[in-house]
Amino acid sequence: MGQETKQEAGSKEKRVSTLGQAKKQLEQKNVELEEAISAAEKAESARDIFLTNMSHELRTPINTILGLNELILRESQEEAIKEYALDIRHAGNVLLTLVSDILDFTKLEAGQMELMDGIYDISSLLNDLINGISIQLRKKKLDLELDIAQDIPYKLSGDEIHLRQILGNILSNAVKYTERGKVTLHLGWKKVSEDEITIDFAVKDTGVGIKEKNISKLFGVFQRMHTITRNQNDSTGLGLAITNRLVDMMGGKLEVQSTPGKGSTFSFSINQKVVDKTPLGDFEKQYNESLHSTKNYKQKFIAPMGRILVVDDNAMNLAVAQGLLKETRLQVDVSSSGAECLELLKRKTYHVICLDHMMPEMDGVETLHAIRALENNPSADTPVIALTANAVAGAREFYLKEGFQDYLTKPIDADKFESMLIEYLPDNVVYLTQEQNASGEGGEENEAEITIMESKLSGVGFNVRNGLKYMGNDLALYGKVLQDFHLILKEKEDALKDFLKKRDMPGYAIIVHSLKGNARNVGADDLADEAFELEKMSKAGQLEDVEVRSPILFNLMKNMRKDLKVYLDSENKADKESADSKEEANIKISDDDWKQALRELAGRLDDFDGESVNEKLKELKRFERPESDKKMLRLCEKAVKDYAYDIALEVVNAVL
Repeated sequence: MGQETKQEAGSKEKRVSTLGQAKKQLEQKNVELEEAISAAEKAESARDIFLTNMSHELRTPINTILGLNELILRESQEEAIKEYALDIRHAGNVLLTLVSDILDFTKLEAGQMELMDGIYDISSLLNDLINGISIQLRKKKLDLELDIAQDIPYKLSGDEIHLRQILGNILSNAVKYTERGKVTLHLGWKKVSEDEITIDFAVKDTGVGIKEKNISKLFGVFQRMHTITRNQNDSTGLGLAITNRLVDMMGGKLEVQSTPGKGSTFSFSINQKVVDKTPLGDFEKQYNESLHSTKNYKQKFIAPMGRILVVDDNAMNLAVAQGLLKETRLQVDVSSSGAECLELLKRKTYHVICLDHMMPEMDGVETLHAIRALENNPSADTPVIALTANAVAGAREFYLKEGFQDYLTKPIDADKFESMLIEYLPDNVVYLTQEQNASGEGGEENEAEITIMESKLSGVGFNVRNGLKYMGNDLALYGKVLQDFHLILKEKEDALKDFLKKRDMPGYAIIVHSLKGNARNVGADDLADEAFELEKMSKAGQLEDVEVRSPILFNLMKNMRKDLKVYLDSENKADKESADSKEEANIKISDDDWKQALRELAGRLDDFDGESVNEKLKELKRFERPESDKKMLRLCEKAVKDYAYDIALEVVNAVL
């Protein structure tokens, strides 16, 4: 009995020992598993960091190349150079696509690609897609046929970014593998519910086609439709693999029909929410009309009193941003670091700040938070746009969450950049540009009005023709900008005196630099030249020289402010009288009688009979006449007020 007990005890000890060992082994396995999980998480985090950094490092030089190339396209007058620049644009966009494909595929493999719903305009989507293939269509002399449902609701909600990517890939492939004939883009739809529709997309080409046995291979990684050399098709073989997965994520199925030698059709259908049921209309007609207005670049707006700060640690990126905004006449300041940005904000107020993310020492997010926390910062609530090469999935949400008002990826799309600035700049500093009268009508009247303006403003320090040149020869715009310029003169003078009192030369330099730009934009050349001299002195820290010369500048500003007020008051009075006369202009007169009345006016002008001229003008303003005649009378009236009877006579004779 005792022996059995010992055996049982030994067996028990053995079991306890075995259990203990098993427990230790289990604990060790748990530790190893936790370490493996931690290592996997670190590896995943490292991969994400690597992807973000790689995106930034690759896209930054591409931004420089495409941005500077855009300036060549805008400014060059030589057709051969423009052709080279268009080739550079195409090659740069191909390179950008390759980078994006690699990043997107990695995200898809890791299951980290997410759909991002937002409101978008169908016409904008189609317009951008067509522009993306237009150069290659022209080069290969292919026709583009549009089959777009005119009754589709024009504003929808869905993942526009990935939808653009899907259609962009399919369209570019269609052009790539088609040597003659055409590419057709089809868009149809059907109603699912009151607020949801199904959109049917199809892209058909007359290209080389695909053998049936190869269709199943299309969506494999690194597969191409044909064994064409790399420099001919510019692809990684990832495009269709990514496209297929994205369509699947959006609830659709990418289908292919193809006949070797005759062409292929790629199609898919997805559901989208309806935001506005207004029909799209005739998109093809709208697009063809827009082509005529976009052949040559023209800025969307002018904002000579607008102030914008661009912050980027890359000097070439700063040069690109300045170049892209040159025609808008914005006052663009640049900074190469977050710390420098904060110093500028202590001395000057901005309407918009564009901020790069990945900068050394203080990155863009840290800089944004510092801007918001900076005491006595007049730009504390200024809209800040993330202008960055970080284009991985989820970037937009990240920046908005951190407090940025908006987000724009590099390479900078100049058109989107200008549209974004129109949205965030104050309305009172933005003047939307309009097409000038291409027929040349009203040229003599405009010239007469310019001559009158010169006679009034040249004596107070304005080169009117230079100012008009900067305003795109828009007389109405120039008048508005002069009013704004009058308002800021006192503000600038007070700021300069304050910095001078504090002996703050860096602050003085910033304001006088801004004044120089303001003055140059309106043709106040003497004031701009004086500001430039003081800018050089203040940047060199020559305090005594600045103190000696500043009174000259202040005297110029004071006199200009006073004389400009007299001019603007007279213009406002004339405009009011003109508006009042419009209400009285209801008496009809025949063309023959009108011409006879103008001959009488011309005779009185020739006799320099001021009193009778004014009586005749008052009489003529009561008649109901076309706008061109009314404008002629206004010009004549302005000239007479300045005793410029010869100019008034030229205006009348031009009509006779």
